[in-house]
Amino acid sequence: MAISPVRQHHMMLPAIGPEAMEPVREIVRVLLRMWRKSDLEFAIELGVTELLTNVVKHAPGDCELLVRETPDGILVGVTDFEDRLPDVKEPDDEAEGGRGLFLLSCLTDELQTQPLLRGKQVWFRISCPAGEEGEQ
Repeated sequence: MAISPVRQHHMMLPAIGPEAMEPVREIVRVLLRMWRKSDLEFAIELGVTELLTNVVKHAPGDCELLVRETPDGILVGVTDFEDRLPDVKEPDDEAEGGRGLFLLSCLTDELQTQPLLRGKQVWFRISCPAGEEGEQ
């Protein structure tokens, strides 16, 4: 049995701002189509936008985006250089914000935050629907 190589794309995003969101989403869409995982496009784009928006709002500066194909789906990680970890919790009904990561945790198979020596990585994993890997 042949082991397929890991396909991934890593981007350095210096001083990311809101104007970078659409071009980054377009790159992610192209990757998903090339990897025959376009059925995950909506959820992955939403997740990428949420993670990068959090960088813009809470950890301005450089960040890194990793999009990796897994045997059963896609893993996305965003690394920034702010040490403060995000709080993923169900927001109060009266709260005006703070819903993004909670909603992302409901949409994904896994959402994790990993502290690093300098900064953190927030990542999520989404699986393809059963029987649909690579059928695009």
